[in-house]
Amino acid sequence: MAFNGFGAHGQEYFRELGLNNGRLWFEEHRSGYEAELRDPAEAFIADLGDRLSRLYPAIRFDTRRNGAGSLMRINRDVRFSPDIRPYKENLGIIFWLGEGKKVEAPAFYFHVDADQCFFYGGQHVFPKETLLRYRAAVADELPGQRLSAILDDLSSQGYLCFEEPAYKRVPRDYPADHPRAGLLRFAGMGVARSLEPEAILRPDLVSICADHAMRMKPLVDWLLKIN
Repeated sequence: MAFNGFGAHGQEYFRELGLNNGRLWFEEHRSGYEAELRDPAEAFIADLGDRLSRLYPAIRFDTRRNGAGSLMRINRDVRFSPDIRPYKENLGIIFWLGEGKKVEAPAFYFHVDADQCFFYGGQHVFPKETLLRYRAAVADELPGQRLSAILDDLSSQGYLCFEEPAYKRVPRDYPADHPRAGLLRFAGMGVARSLEPEAILRPDLVSICADHAMRMKPLVDWLLKIN
């Protein structure tokens, strides 16, 4: 089934879930989640995955509902969390590159919740060895300047850095006054572009996201080199 847009009440569903985040309410309103969000998401994954595979033939995506595929599970893992809300109040879809954990891989990500929707490209979490290679590349003149130039160019197009610096100080192996000291403080790197709420209702959302992915490609390519 081709993607024809998310449901008109998808964001409203998350607003109501935010006020009624419990198993009883969710089970009574499960059909709304499935019709407005989950079922369109499966078509979106198939169609956008096909488009992204033209950029990256090895990109990984699938429509499994158990959290192992592109569609993030709506159920929260509350075993070790003081927040016992059982459900996530957003829809997350990921298309990833590489064999490791998808949340630690270079990836494209689509997000919608009650208040916003955005498309992301980057690597949200660097595994330990990748983090070391990232720092070395940032500190090195050519790849470091290349990353700075990529981020500046993306920023000029409205693609803003999504991550926050993970460290208050520059890692001790690097000088505090390094010209790219700011970048050395990150433990993940990616950019995001906000989408108009109306865009998620339209069939051309796939084309919109594919265009954003093309513009984000220089950053993803840079990240692939350190993985």
